[in-house]
Amino acid sequence: MVHAPLPVASLAITTRVRAGGSPELSEPVYGGYANPRGDILLFADGNTYRVNFKNQTLQKRPPLNPSAQARYDATQAGETFEYANRSFRRLGHDEIAEICAAHRFRISN
Repeated sequence: MVHAPLPVASLAITTRVRAGGSPELSEPVYGGYANPRGDILLFADGNTYRVNFKNQTLQKRPPLNPSAQARYDATQAGETFEYANRSFRRLGHDEIAEICAAHRFRISN
C-alpha cells in the first residue's frame, strides 16, 4: 500500500471574490526546492508554484520531470541534489512552513 505524503504547510492564496465565494483559499504544500538562480518552487496539490516574494505572487510552473523528481525524493530536507549538472536545494519543512505562514499570495500569469 502506498501512503500519500502529509502536507508540510498550507499556502494562503487570495482570490477574486465571486458571488458567495471566499476571498481566500488554502492549498496544502508537500515540498519545495531552490533552483540555482535562487528561485523558490513549492509543490502543492497537482501544482508547482514559483514564489515571487516581492510581488507576493505565485506563478504556475511545470512539475519536475521523473528523473529530477527521483533525485528530489532521494534527498533529505535541507540537502542539495544534482540534476543536469546543476545543484538544487531541497527545502526543509521549517523553511516551507515559514514561507507559507509569513505571506499571503495571489496567482499571477
